[in-house]
Amino acid sequence: MRNNPSRIDLLALSIKRERLAAGLSLTELAKRAGVAKSTLSQLESGIGNPSIETLWSLAMAMGLQVTRFFEQPQQTLRVIRANEGMTT
Repeated sequence: MRNNPSRIDLLALSIKRERLAAGLSLTELAKRAGVAKSTLSQLESGIGNPSIETLWSLAMAMGLQVTRFFEQPQQTLRVIRANEGMTT
């Protein structure tokens, strides 16, 4: 992926993030979604342009709405106040 991620790069990251969050291997997700493992691998690498049908199949295989692939990931913010950090 490039330094300035394109939309397809962001989609690729989203697909991989959701697959890992679901605890699925490439092989298992590809099987559940009815797509070739090589196709899924390429999509997660930012290669190719998936059809809406492919995205739908991947989402359904993970129990997600297809719109989930287009949401911005939530960044968590951890606040550590004085005297609440690590102690020795």
